Amino acid sequence: FDPYWSGSLSRLMLCSLGLQFLSAGPVLIMPTIVFDSHLRVFMRVAEALTDRGHDPVLLLHEGRDVETALPAFRVQRYWGIFSTESADAWVQEKIKRVFQGKMTALEVFSFLEKYLENCDLVLGNSTLMQQLKQEHFDLLLVDPNEMCGFILAHILHVKYAVISTGFWFPAEIGATSPIAYVPEFNSLMTDRMGFFGRTWNLLVYIMTRVATKLIILPKFEHLMEKHRVEPKTSMLNLVHGTSLFFLCNDVVLDFPRPTLPHVIFTGGILAESAKPLPVGLRLWVEAAEAGVVVVSFGIGIRALPSDLVEKMAGAFARNGINFHLSWMKNLGENTLMMGWLPQNDLLGHPNVKAFVSHCGMNGIFEAIYHGVPVVGFPFYGDQFDIMTRVQAKGMGILMDWSRVKEEELYQAVITVISNSSYRKAAQHISALHLDRPMHALNRTVYWLEYILRHNGAPYLRPAVYDLSWYEYFCLDILALLFLCLAGIGFVLYKSVVWCRRKGASPVYQNGNCVKGHFTDEKKLQ
Repeated sequence: FDPYWSGSLSRLMLCSLGLQFLSAGPVLIMPTIVFDSHLRVFMRVAEALTDRGHDPVLLLHEGRDVETALPAFRVQRYWGIFSTESADAWVQEKIKRVFQGKMTALEVFSFLEKYLENCDLVLGNSTLMQQLKQEHFDLLLVDPNEMCGFILAHILHVKYAVISTGFWFPAEIGATSPIAYVPEFNSLMTDRMGFFGRTWNLLVYIMTRVATKLIILPKFEHLMEKHRVEPKTSMLNLVHGTSLFFLCNDVVLDFPRPTLPHVIFTGGILAESAKPLPVGLRLWVEAAEAGVVVVSFGIGIRALPSDLVEKMAGAFARNGINFHLSWMKNLGENTLMMGWLPQNDLLGHPNVKAFVSHCGMNGIFEAIYHGVPVVGFPFYGDQFDIMTRVQAKGMGILMDWSRVKEEELYQAVITVISNSSYRKAAQHISALHLDRPMHALNRTVYWLEYILRHNGAPYLRPAVYDLSWYEYFCLDILALLFLCLAGIGFVLYKSVVWCRRKGASPVYQNGNCVKGHFTDEKKLQ
């Protein structure tokens, strides 16, 4: 029940007519070129916008597979970098390198290079640009992984908002980020850090800022120069021109930190009340006297390392609990394997006791929504930071997939099931997450309509974007204070020196030196 959608019929009709009138133009949505989990978030938002009378247009490359029976929103295709090769095959190759221990920090930049290549094709596609300009979009939704969306909005002269589909809250947004208690992305720290933790967090913060400002942003600025994008601007200015930042996060998962009025937390867009399970699956779940553990590693991972599968097989076979896996071979009599499973609906069944996951944002929020404890195996990206927070909140156990032993995995599953503190923590976090005036999806749609009604709501834009780095840290004021103190110190120093010299100079009285030297009479004696 959401108060926003409640009320009298006349009020709803009036609100609906007013919003449709204010949002006559279509809304362009540009998701990232890879990761289907990200695409699902944007598709859900597009469906909600369609239900509200808007005209969303999904911008997808020719190689992007989507459901054949699409909802009412439109899809604009273009020729991209993955139109001739499979995006999924490329991602699986990168994941394979993760399992082989070859996924270094430099390897991560291969994703950036693909984004740049695809953006180059988009900006150079004059036919596509002309088609998009003719649409006269009212709003453009950008995935921050696909920073080309910022440039496209600049070219189309359209308001834009960011919908982050991962664990993303960089300092470039402008919110104060105190290193002492705000863990930087990929630092794997909590908000309780000692001296060495704060030192590591500071180093990661500095490296991230340097990489962003000296490597990532300049590459996209080079693309703007190549395609003669006018008016000329910087990528950082484009980021700062965002009307609203929708972050798929929630303070019940993350740690409290300073934020800004144009940052909206919308974690759990895909999570919802559980639907009835198919009859055969429901009977299997309810027949498990000791309960069921759902094991799923998302739609982005097609295969796990063989040694990890063997460890899982041994650990799962030792339990009296039934295990429901999304894929892999049948591991035992207590295991049900499916090529695809209704994850959200399964997690909402009362007989599900735990969730073994790769710690993707969508799956974790489904676990939070239904109050299910987690055993997490993060593999790459933001999964480590997400599971670090799940463990810090007391609703799960983080496992190192490359070092875990069969016994450790067995004990972890048993612990989150038998130790009631994990279930209580998960249910408490679930209660906090659900105690909101509206669902995350409804909140997203409300604020999207808000910036449409108020022309981007520029009053929410903080003045921090107009400050230089030395103004932000008040270095100019500190410099002036230092000069003033130095000047006062210099004057005092000179005054003291003068007084000492004055005090040491001879004074004569009646022809005799009475200060600083003996008198003539004294000298004669």
